[in-house]
Amino acid sequence: MTQPGVAIIEVKRGKPVIVDMSYITTDSKTQTHGLRADLIESWATVFIAKHAKKGFDYVTREDFQGQSSTQNYPVMAAWSGCERAVEKFGFKFDKFTYTLKNGRKKTALGIGQSQVKLLVTGKGKAEKSEVAQAVRDWTGYDGEFEVDDMSDAAAIGLAYLINEGVITK
Repeated sequence: MTQPGVAIIEVKRGKPVIVDMSYITTDSKTQTHGLRADLIESWATVFIAKHAKKGFDYVTREDFQGQSSTQNYPVMAAWSGCERAVEKFGFKFDKFTYTLKNGRKKTALGIGQSQVKLLVTGKGKAEKSEVAQAVRDWTGYDGEFEVDDMSDAAAIGLAYLINEGVITK
């Protein structure tokens, strides 16, 4: 909730390209959870409005499982704001389905951090700088990521596309 990011990735001839990215910073010291969730919803609404006419094949997010309500509540509030923004345009978040080692399928609301890192970098415990470099390698993006949350957002999109078989190395 402190600094969520978003990325739009378009696949052209099998090559993923970053179309746009954004982030917002909220302040846990001076802003209530309610205000921060509203700010995130407004930011997400404006960002989606900018691109909604073209449509989206997939809308995904990072999964999160904190160890306490203190960790979970801010993330769920941000999710709620984003969910409302997405639904205003008739879209919905896609579930993330993956296969466990035993062959069983599992579905989650988003992609876990280690799964994103594993799919995009090949290492489940990759550092932020490795994730950013992998995003550059996959997409050819040569600009700066203003914050880690921008490269993380792009990595989440890439991981989803890899998992769905839309892109491959």
